[in-house]
Amino acid sequence: MPRFHRLAPLVLAATVLPWLQAQVPVRDAAELQKQLDRLQTLGSVLYIAAHPDDENTAVLATLSKGRNLRTAYLSITRGGGGQNLIGPELGDGLAAIRTQELLAARRLDGAEQFFTSAVDFGFSKTAEESLRLWHHDTVLGDVVRTIRTFRPDVILTRFPPDARAGHGHHTASAMLAIEAFQAAADPTRFPEQLKGGLRPWQATRLLWNHFRFSEDAPRPAPGSLTLDVGTFDPLLGRSYGELAADSRSQHRSQGFGVLAQRGAREESFELLAGKPAKADLFEGIDLGWSRFPGTGEVAGRLQEARRGFRPDHPAASLPTLLRARQALQALPPALQSEPLLRAKAAELEDLLRAAAGLWVEAIAERQRVAPGDRLTVNAAVLARGGGPLVLESLALEAVTPEGSRALEVRQDGKPLPDNAPRKEAFAFTLPATTPLGHPHWLGGPGGAAWAGLPESVPPFRLRARVALPEGSFDVVVPVQFRFRDPVLGERYQPLAVVPAAFVHLEEGVQIFDGPGTKELHLKVIAGAARAAGRVRLQVPSAWKAEPAERTFTLSRAGEEGELSFRLTPPAAAASGELRVEVDTGAGFAAARGLVKLDHPHIPLQTLLPEARVRLERFDLKHNGHRIGYVMGAGDDIPQALRRLGYEVDLLTDEALAREDLARFDAIVLGIRAYNTRPALQTLKERLHAYVAAGGTEVVLYTVNTGFPGINAAMVTDTIGPYPFKVGRKRITDETVPVHLLQPNHPVFHWPNELTAKDFDGWIQERSLYHAEGWDARYTPLLGMADPGEAEDTGALIVAEHGKGHYVYTGLAFFRQLPDGVPGATRLFANLLALGHAHD
Repeated sequence: MPRFHRLAPLVLAATVLPWLQAQVPVRDAAELQKQLDRLQTLGSVLYIAAHPDDENTAVLATLSKGRNLRTAYLSITRGGGGQNLIGPELGDGLAAIRTQELLAARRLDGAEQFFTSAVDFGFSKTAEESLRLWHHDTVLGDVVRTIRTFRPDVILTRFPPDARAGHGHHTASAMLAIEAFQAAADPTRFPEQLKGGLRPWQATRLLWNHFRFSEDAPRPAPGSLTLDVGTFDPLLGRSYGELAADSRSQHRSQGFGVLAQRGAREESFELLAGKPAKADLFEGIDLGWSRFPGTGEVAGRLQEARRGFRPDHPAASLPTLLRARQALQALPPALQSEPLLRAKAAELEDLLRAAAGLWVEAIAERQRVAPGDRLTVNAAVLARGGGPLVLESLALEAVTPEGSRALEVRQDGKPLPDNAPRKEAFAFTLPATTPLGHPHWLGGPGGAAWAGLPESVPPFRLRARVALPEGSFDVVVPVQFRFRDPVLGERYQPLAVVPAAFVHLEEGVQIFDGPGTKELHLKVIAGAARAAGRVRLQVPSAWKAEPAERTFTLSRAGEEGELSFRLTPPAAAASGELRVEVDTGAGFAAARGLVKLDHPHIPLQTLLPEARVRLERFDLKHNGHRIGYVMGAGDDIPQALRRLGYEVDLLTDEALAREDLARFDAIVLGIRAYNTRPALQTLKERLHAYVAAGGTEVVLYTVNTGFPGINAAMVTDTIGPYPFKVGRKRITDETVPVHLLQPNHPVFHWPNELTAKDFDGWIQERSLYHAEGWDARYTPLLGMADPGEAEDTGALIVAEHGKGHYVYTGLAFFRQLPDGVPGATRLFANLLALGHAHD
């Protein structure tokens, strides 16, 4: 079954989460008024679903921005098993992108974001498989811990706990929510959580938020509750539905850009567990400060601040807000530890900063830094609210999973002039023990301390303490890197702590199609100001790497040095893994690479995976070396083909329209090309003419969901020379047997002789989006079925057209070829060689 990593048990911070701090340094007056309104309401709701983009952003926006409730989305997975519409990243890289897309969405709809440790292993047809591969008890414990930490009044699920959910992950997410609803209140379930200060928690009710993708979908059950998500908010100047469209459109890697819906629109909710309600989701729940005893003064001060709020002078509210904060801090410690009150305290701190018109920033001189290096951080504090503010102190702090400590504190005590920045420069040496900046959910530092949080806490932060006569408050911002993008303008990036030396490998897979030796070239890149040491390779016992080690010396950060080793494979077919180790003075340890995920709609993401190479030794022959590749949504197949010795040209629309295509032995259309390349609506005819003249065209899967509002429409319904349709059939179990329907077909014999063993060792799905309803001139070549299902024959169809060959395949080559799966590689080589099968 699929390969995936396990993550640490879930632990959450019980306050406003760190990625929300300083994202919008100064808000406009209307938003400040919304924040004041939000402080009057004490209620919370947790929304649960399986993946990024499953959440109903209209419901989240309405509850958070409209009802002023503390709202959060718990995504069971980070979505790394899906496809990617904006680039070639898959697996961990895609999960990092989708995590950031969720955070971008939450910054718009006002909700918070949590995760469990479950890994998205691709499409699943059953909840049973999902819960088994997720390890039911572990993930259930994660959901229970989220509930006990967040303590929601109401829990919502996006999906029903049955086959209507349409995906095993979807169904499983609802089943987990139902089970956790009860288990969170039971002190005998997951008692280890209670030792860390958590308490059992019983939410009032659990409801399923109906989904209706079409007008003929089943209507909600009688007695379902409703919520109008189309309400217009004059302070926002838009409806919650419009806000939700912007939020949902952040899921760009999944192609979920949507049109805004305007006007009244009802969402419905069906009770799954807990107390029934007749008219409202929060019926019978006290949503005011009166739910907590002794908070009358806090409530009174906040009401006073709301009544006296002046949009033209928000800073006038600061004295009253500070008195409200003092009253909140005077509550008994047990009461202050209540999650809702801690969240309100954090909201109040944020409102104080915003009302004061404060801009606080901490800018690192470079984006990457290594432990032991010297770093300068330029701090600036700017007051623009017109209030009598005094800067009491500035503190630069280091943050680790164990806590934070001040690296330097500078006392000030001077008034902040209006609209004139106070600047300070902090220069310090990073402690040698500073954790590397690899995400905690991918095995980086943080583990149990940060698990469940969307991203690791920034390693360094600036704390500015600001005072008025009525009291002082802190503004805390992360240390970041700022630069000018010539197209996008000002951009901020997280500061990344990297190793003193990291290793860049050109290929994650090395394929040997014979017993001959190959050169492995790698780059050692200095992460520190100076780096020197040794590199060695660890290979399986049947393989040989020479020399034993190589040395390097690099004099400045970013400098590169190239090293080479000779690899000798075993005589027979074999698989294994090569690991790179580096010693910079403390002994050999696993070397790390550096992966940058740079997309304009999310902050730069820096991953530091271990430097490893998959080794494959198998027999491979190929005929036809010149390949044209029409890139679709993005995949790594072109590079995988180049690794095998093919000459691959990436074809633009202009090249398809004007160049001589006959020079190519085969032309491949990458995944979702017919979703993302509008020009193919007409250029398909030129491709079919190329086939008729003797060429080979291989079309990898495309998507035709049939769901309105989802950006997966094909640019044309006729993608082959003869009619067929693209359906939604898929084979999710990559271990199922494969039936050769036409065993004598050249695809199975030229130039590689294929057997049943060539379908062993595939990863994450056998195939997806099969052909159906095809013309009789197509020949289906493979039959396969998931357990308990009838055989489907649409995974690979071939047709002769004129002198050439046309192929449509849903086989998951986009996963198999970059990973070097032997059988899939041999089969793909045979498809590319169809035009030479009779030479």
